[in-house]
Amino acid sequence: MYFDQEAFGKRLKELRNIKGMTQEELAEKLNISREHLGRIERGKYGCSIDLLIELSYTLNASTDYLLLGRNPDRDQDRKQLLQVISQLSDIARNM
Repeated sequence: MYFDQEAFGKRLKELRNIKGMTQEELAEKLNISREHLGRIERGKYGCSIDLLIELSYTLNASTDYLLLGRNPDRDQDRKQLLQVISQLSDIARNM
Protein backbone atom coordinates (compact mmCIF):
# COMPACT_ATOMS: atom_id res chain seq x y z
CA MET A 1 0.00 0.00 0.00
CA TYR A 2 1.27 3.46 -0.82
CA PHE A 3 0.10 7.03 -0.58
CA ASP A 4 -1.30 8.37 -3.86
CA GLN A 5 -1.07 12.15 -3.66
CA GLU A 6 -3.29 12.71 -6.71
CA ALA A 7 -6.02 10.43 -5.35
CA PHE A 8 -5.79 12.29 -2.02
CA GLY A 9 -6.32 15.56 -3.86
CA LYS A 10 -9.32 14.19 -5.76
CA ARG A 11 -10.93 12.94 -2.54
CA LEU A 12 -10.31 16.32 -0.93
CA LYS A 13 -11.88 18.18 -3.85
CA GLU A 14 -14.85 15.80 -3.92
CA LEU A 15 -15.50 16.29 -0.19
CA ARG A 16 -15.16 20.06 -0.51
CA ASN A 17 -17.71 20.07 -3.35
CA ILE A 18 -20.10 17.82 -1.39
CA LYS A 19 -19.92 20.33 1.47
CA GLY A 20 -20.73 23.09 -1.01
CA MET A 21 -17.53 24.99 -0.26
CA THR A 22 -15.35 26.93 -2.66
CA GLN A 23 -11.58 26.63 -2.55
CA GLU A 24 -11.50 30.13 -1.13
CA GLU A 25 -13.88 29.25 1.73
CA LEU A 26 -12.05 26.07 2.69
CA ALA A 27 -8.64 27.71 2.40
CA GLU A 28 -9.79 30.50 4.71
CA LYS A 29 -10.98 28.00 7.33
CA LEU A 30 -7.62 26.22 7.11
CA ASN A 31 -5.53 29.42 7.17
CA ILE A 32 -3.85 28.60 3.87
CA SER A 33 -3.99 30.31 0.48
CA ARG A 34 -6.45 29.26 -2.20
CA GLU A 35 -3.47 28.57 -4.45
CA HIS A 36 -1.95 26.19 -1.90
CA LEU A 37 -5.26 24.33 -1.55
CA GLY A 38 -5.57 24.12 -5.33
CA ARG A 39 -2.12 22.55 -5.58
CA ILE A 40 -3.05 20.00 -2.92
CA GLU A 41 -6.27 19.16 -4.79
CA ARG A 42 -4.33 18.71 -8.04
CA GLY A 43 -1.85 16.39 -6.31
CA LYS A 44 1.07 18.78 -6.71
CA TYR A 45 1.54 19.39 -2.96
CA GLY A 46 1.11 17.15 0.03
CA CYS A 47 0.08 18.46 3.42
CA SER A 48 1.35 18.43 6.96
CA ILE A 49 -0.12 16.24 9.67
CA ASP A 50 -1.58 19.37 11.27
CA LEU A 51 -3.30 20.35 8.02
CA LEU A 52 -4.55 16.78 7.53
CA ILE A 53 -6.17 16.88 10.98
CA GLU A 54 -7.78 20.25 10.19
CA LEU A 55 -9.06 18.91 6.87
CA SER A 56 -10.48 15.85 8.60
CA TYR A 57 -12.25 17.99 11.20
CA THR A 58 -13.49 20.65 8.78
CA LEU A 59 -14.78 18.19 6.17
CA ASN A 60 -16.02 15.66 8.74
CA ALA A 61 -14.04 12.84 7.12
CA SER A 62 -11.69 10.28 8.60
CA THR A 63 -7.97 10.58 7.98
CA ASP A 64 -8.14 6.97 6.67
CA TYR A 65 -10.54 8.11 4.00
CA LEU A 66 -8.58 11.24 3.12
CA LEU A 67 -5.24 9.45 2.90
CA LEU A 68 -6.15 6.02 1.59
CA GLY A 69 -9.76 6.15 0.46
CA ARG A 70 -10.79 3.65 3.11
CA ASN A 71 -14.10 4.12 4.84
CA PRO A 72 -14.07 2.62 8.37
CA ASP A 73 -17.87 2.34 8.37
CA ARG A 74 -17.77 0.33 5.17
CA ASP A 75 -15.04 -1.90 6.58
CA GLN A 76 -17.26 -2.63 9.59
CA ASP A 77 -20.23 -3.36 7.31
CA ARG A 78 -18.05 -5.72 5.27
CA LYS A 79 -16.98 -7.60 8.43
CA GLN A 80 -20.59 -7.98 9.55
CA LEU A 81 -21.63 -9.22 6.11
CA LEU A 82 -18.85 -11.82 6.10
CA GLN A 83 -19.97 -13.02 9.55
CA VAL A 84 -23.55 -13.47 8.32
CA ILE A 85 -22.34 -15.36 5.24
CA SER A 86 -20.22 -17.60 7.45
CA GLN A 87 -23.18 -18.29 9.73
CA LEU A 88 -25.40 -19.10 6.75
CA SER A 89 -22.75 -21.50 5.45
CA ASP A 90 -22.69 -23.24 8.85
CA ILE A 91 -26.49 -23.51 8.86
CA ALA A 92 -26.52 -24.90 5.31
CA ARG A 93 -23.90 -27.53 6.21
CA ASN A 94 -25.99 -28.71 9.16
CA MET A 95 -29.17 -29.16 7.14
